[in-house]
Amino acid sequence: MNGTNRSDVVDIQPVEYLIPIPLYYIIGSGLLFVFIFGSFMNFTGLIVFAKNKNLRSPTNTFIISLLLGDFGMSICSFISMTAHFNRFFFWGDSVCTFEGFWMYFMGLTNMYTLMGISFDRYFVIAKPLQANKITTRVAVVACLAIWFQGFCWAAFPFLGWGSYTYEPARTSCSVRWDTNDIESASYNISIFIWSLFFPLMLIFYSYYNVFMTIRHVARSGVWDMSSRIARRNLRIEKKMFRTIVYMLCSFMGSWTPYSVVSLWAIFGEAKDIPPYLMTVPAVIAKSACIWDPIIYVGTNKQFRMAFYNTIPCSSLGKMLIQREEQKDKDAEASDDEDEGGNKVEKAQVKKTTLVAPVDDEAGQTTQVENFSPPAGPSDNP
Repeated sequence: MNGTNRSDVVDIQPVEYLIPIPLYYIIGSGLLFVFIFGSFMNFTGLIVFAKNKNLRSPTNTFIISLLLGDFGMSICSFISMTAHFNRFFFWGDSVCTFEGFWMYFMGLTNMYTLMGISFDRYFVIAKPLQANKITTRVAVVACLAIWFQGFCWAAFPFLGWGSYTYEPARTSCSVRWDTNDIESASYNISIFIWSLFFPLMLIFYSYYNVFMTIRHVARSGVWDMSSRIARRNLRIEKKMFRTIVYMLCSFMGSWTPYSVVSLWAIFGEAKDIPPYLMTVPAVIAKSACIWDPIIYVGTNKQFRMAFYNTIPCSSLGKMLIQREEQKDKDAEASDDEDEGGNKVEKAQVKKTTLVAPVDDEAGQTTQVENFSPPAGPSDNP
């Protein structure tokens, strides 16, 4: 009898261990980091917004929506993490369906939220005369519409359009890509068009116009580069450009590998795709819940100050606040010096009737005088 049991185990193992055993633990460790660090970062961000009502601006309404989606994704990564350490999805079919739905729901919602953030920045910076239309109520309604749209797309498989199933390594679940039936294929293609290509095009369009607008504001006008205002505007331009680059790299880096492999499964032969090529990109996509709060919240000075005050270790918080204040003093000192390090007088600024809002490094709207919207891309609706 013992010989029969041993034979059964040998027969099962090649099916169960579909990827190299060390890879199970490597991926599981990565998901453990996503679960712990992602949950902490996003939950802490939500606590900071809850305690500081002055942070609840229309733009930060989108940030709160993003943190909620990232928090939901990071918490749900616990299911796949334990399955990888167990080297098999032991939770059952019902939990598999829930995980596939929930992760897809959170992922789609985050993509639409990123698109909403870029559109908000476009109106506030590139279309200043229309910026007053984006109120907190408008932002809340937009976020509710975003979550409803994400829920609808993720729920369609329950209505027969698409389906959720185990991924090839059988350690997590997602939308079924490796099928040729017309219902699933049409759903998968629709998802790529509406939830990847369309948001990405709008993000590129919005941030390109934002960058071009700030570049025009910083470099046009009557100030020379020895003036404090010109130097400050140029610093804002550079910071905005870096933020845009980080955002695009995060978006593309997190979702492109998974999207490419999924397209391969739709239009190619899914059986030719090694299981690890379907597993690793899915983990990379889940890591987006870590990068989003770092980029969209960690770069906001006002939030950082509130975050430091929220840290349980008060001495560490005070030290970080002092360092932040010292950075501000150094930046102001550099604005008062020319390229040779000499003190310069404040330039006389010729005022005009049009004043445009430009976000500073703290995420707050400041007034930049002598502004005229640049001709070209930013003039297009």
